[in-house]
Amino acid sequence: MITHDYSQWHEPEKPPFTIEDLVSAVKELMMQYHVTFDEALRHLQEKGLPYNQFLKASGLEDLLQGYLGELEKRKREILDHYRLDELLNRLEQEFRRKGAELEKMLSKLKDKGLSQKLQETLSQRNPSLFYNLDWQLSRLQNKQAEDARKPLQELNYLLQRLNALEGLYHRHEFTGPQTPTLEEAGRLKERLETLEALEQQLKDALEYGDLFNMEVETLKEILGEEAAQALQAKRDELKSRFNEALRATGEVDYDEESDIYKITPGAARKIGEKALKEVFSRLFSEGLGRHYAALAGEGNVELTVTHPYEFGDSLTHLDLPSSLLNSAIRQASAPSEAGAPAGLKGGRIQIDSRDFMVHQTKGAASSAVVMLIDQSGSMSRYGRFYNAKKLALALDALIRTEYPEDKLFFVCFSTFAKQVAVGAIPELAPKPISMMGGAVNMRVDFSKGLSPRDKASIPEHFTNLQKGLELARVLLANMETKNKSILLITDGAPTAFYEGPHLYLTYPPNERTYQRTLREVKAVTDEGIVLNTFMMGNEVDAGYFGEGDFLEDMHKINKGRLIFPAPEKLTQYVIRDFLDHKRKIIQI
Repeated sequence: MITHDYSQWHEPEKPPFTIEDLVSAVKELMMQYHVTFDEALRHLQEKGLPYNQFLKASGLEDLLQGYLGELEKRKREILDHYRLDELLNRLEQEFRRKGAELEKMLSKLKDKGLSQKLQETLSQRNPSLFYNLDWQLSRLQNKQAEDARKPLQELNYLLQRLNALEGLYHRHEFTGPQTPTLEEAGRLKERLETLEALEQQLKDALEYGDLFNMEVETLKEILGEEAAQALQAKRDELKSRFNEALRATGEVDYDEESDIYKITPGAARKIGEKALKEVFSRLFSEGLGRHYAALAGEGNVELTVTHPYEFGDSLTHLDLPSSLLNSAIRQASAPSEAGAPAGLKGGRIQIDSRDFMVHQTKGAASSAVVMLIDQSGSMSRYGRFYNAKKLALALDALIRTEYPEDKLFFVCFSTFAKQVAVGAIPELAPKPISMMGGAVNMRVDFSKGLSPRDKASIPEHFTNLQKGLELARVLLANMETKNKSILLITDGAPTAFYEGPHLYLTYPPNERTYQRTLREVKAVTDEGIVLNTFMMGNEVDAGYFGEGDFLEDMHKINKGRLIFPAPEKLTQYVIRDFLDHKRKIIQI
């Protein structure tokens, strides 16, 4: 006989901070604060959170509990051996006696203010009042005042020892028979404080997994070499398990030689997919009538209209219900040998190519897009660069899943410009502003080459839109599609340009900077590339140095769109704009 006992179901305990939580938190730190994956992870490791779920599995929890028990035993041995009440009573009596002697000395100065100050100091027992009184005595510059300073300083020292021991007495329950000397009491205080500090580290390790901030040398000093070695071995085992768990997510690579963690391209794509879902949820709530869904297949969209199969049609678009129905009708109406319909043989349908029906499809015309991201110093303000990175990853996710025939490139520009891979985007940061103050009019000559030191001295926070557009144009030049576009994400006018072998850095921007940049806009336009600009400043910002006129001239040349989104709306604006553009170029 089997008996079943039932009780209320309780959800299994979940680790307070899982690997998945960790990776998500690190990625968000990377995006918001523009740091590397390794830097963000080390920051969380300092808080101990990444390791807590491995404590039980590695046996560290039992080891740490054992150490805590041993520390408690050591503390109890001290507390059961000593008592502090008699020592405190003696120190209190000595403090009052020395205080009375000092009052007599100060009374001889016949300064009622000083006597009153001493009484206040003795009653409040504040060390800072002792220092203040000592300073006043030093200013009197006579022998009696100078003679009073030494006993005053000794009294202050005695007070500090008394306060320290009183604190120790109230924190712990001393129950032993032995009264220590003052020097022994000082050593007891240091010993107990060391035990308490190590005890707190062990508790933090248990609560947060904070193992790597623990002082192994202190553990070795108190509990011995064997205990320290056991902890070190367990820490090494735990870190190995931790690294394996990170690798298992498919989002983190670990270089053992350099001890550096790096994000994988797959992790960057997941950031983009999450951002894209968020964007689509907002667009849907605003009535766009579209939702995010990954499409598989050959890049064509099936329509409800069908037609009979013809040689060359893809069977991936087979309309199976219509095909089966055609077969059933054909067999049911086929004449028998007697001339009447034969019906289905044995109730089975025999299908062949005459019955096939396939969906008509519309093909999405391919596009080639360069997302041109301003990496200048001002993009660090108001969350601009964070939202630009978020957009880049979301757009990559959209094109990969819904428009796999499209090509997407990323180019970042500041003083210089370079192409970047999607996997590097989460770690990107705006260039730090290295020059503050007045106007800048700098020329750098590259005709003879520059040493690494000279090149490193060039400020990188300027806005070289000319070079960014040039690189984007070169990337699009070899694309066969006719649908080429640049999505420019910026927050201001250009402040740098090349002319021959010379690089010019100008602030505020001037007409020469504008004209050299507009030449590149004309080159982009002549190659049939549409330039759409998303200006992340505001209309007020675009007026001090003719920025508004520059933007107007730029779009008179190219005829692209100019939009002024708030940083937090950037992703939504660009995705909507991209989808609207795709609708226009789809050929049915």
